[in-house]
Amino acid sequence: MNYRILTILFIFCFTLVQLLPAQTPSAAKPTEVLSFSLQQAQAYAYENNYDLKNSTTDVEIARKMVKQNTATGLPQINGNVDYTDFIMQPTTMIPGEMFGGPPGSFFPVKFGTTYNMTLKGTVSQLIYSGQYIVGLQTAKAFLETAKQKNVKDKVDIRDQVADAYLRLLVVDQALQILDSTYVVVSKLVVEAQKSYENGLIEDIDVDQADLNRINLEAQVKDTRNARNVAYAGLKFLVGLKDNQEMTMTETLPFFLSQVDRDALINQPFDYRTNIDYTLLKKSDYLTLMQYKLAQTAYHPSLSGFISASTAAQRNNWDFMNTSKPWFPSVIFGVSLQVPIWSSGSRKYSVDQARLNVEKTKITDEKMKVGLELQVETAKKDFSNAYFVYQNKHKGFDTALKIYEKTLAKYKMGVSSSTDLNQRYSQFLQANSDYMQSMYTVLSSKIKLNKLMEKF
Repeated sequence: MNYRILTILFIFCFTLVQLLPAQTPSAAKPTEVLSFSLQQAQAYAYENNYDLKNSTTDVEIARKMVKQNTATGLPQINGNVDYTDFIMQPTTMIPGEMFGGPPGSFFPVKFGTTYNMTLKGTVSQLIYSGQYIVGLQTAKAFLETAKQKNVKDKVDIRDQVADAYLRLLVVDQALQILDSTYVVVSKLVVEAQKSYENGLIEDIDVDQADLNRINLEAQVKDTRNARNVAYAGLKFLVGLKDNQEMTMTETLPFFLSQVDRDALINQPFDYRTNIDYTLLKKSDYLTLMQYKLAQTAYHPSLSGFISASTAAQRNNWDFMNTSKPWFPSVIFGVSLQVPIWSSGSRKYSVDQARLNVEKTKITDEKMKVGLELQVETAKKDFSNAYFVYQNKHKGFDTALKIYEKTLAKYKMGVSSSTDLNQRYSQFLQANSDYMQSMYTVLSSKIKLNKLMEKF
């Protein structure tokens, strides 16, 4: 009986499942392909890079801070309601002589009503405060520093995107050369096998050709992995989502043609227009304002206020009864606070701020000398990279010609497999050196341009 019941339940559940509508998985978002020149990629990064979004928010926070500090010196309005319920009223002892009692006696008396309520409104206004004035200037200086920091962040992201964009172009060109070489090497393995079958070469020559193909295949795979890493890094910098892909519309020869060695090397440098130095000067001014703010601790402050209130006392809870009185009062006053003695606390605070100002002079000099040294080093690095690039370019062209000629001779039976392998290895090394030299010269150009750029 139990078996029959279980069978019926199984059939029922199976039928019910079949009748239910199929649950289709949520469709994945379609892939969006964006085409970017370098400038377009940089412009997209300005709006979508994660760090730049936070940097822009920091500027807005600083702007709100200025408004907050400004508001503290504007009229302040506050209201409050005080309600007191004497569950047990306090007792006061009154001398008995006041009521005709014997000397030394006291009578217990309770004063006041059980329920008390006061409605109060106060308007206050800061009339003078050195701390407020300098604090507002400090907040504005902080805003300017945040703006300058945002500019520097944009420059950093701009150059990081450029570096990643160029690196990817270099890897792509290296892959093109390796892919075309792999096609040639693969054909050579087939031809070597046929030559061996015809008794023209030994089996070791076939194995060597196949080994070259295997090694090149591994190098191609490794380069493709490097390409995937470089591509993912560029996507992250630009701020693309998972369902977005990008293609590059500019080529490596275009960027190499824009390299003007003499113009960059001979360009004069003014450290005062450097982005890092301008940011340092904003920070120095902020430190100076902190010093002035510490000095205002010695200044008096003056404020005024006007307060209006109305109160009611009841033995019955009937505050809403308009026939019973409320007793109003209005108060106006001013408050002058004069700092007199702080046991040295204010003095030491001012001394610390003054010493921080002294430190900025040393930091400025260090920045000046450091920037001049960086520019000199960057110019030498760029000049050397440009020289190496030109040589590696010639070396690559020469190695390619030698390899192609040796390959042709090998096919005609004039050159040995040993010569071909040597020329093949020489060509691959020249290709690797040439690709690296292209990236190095473009990367050093970006670094030098950033140092020389005026802000």
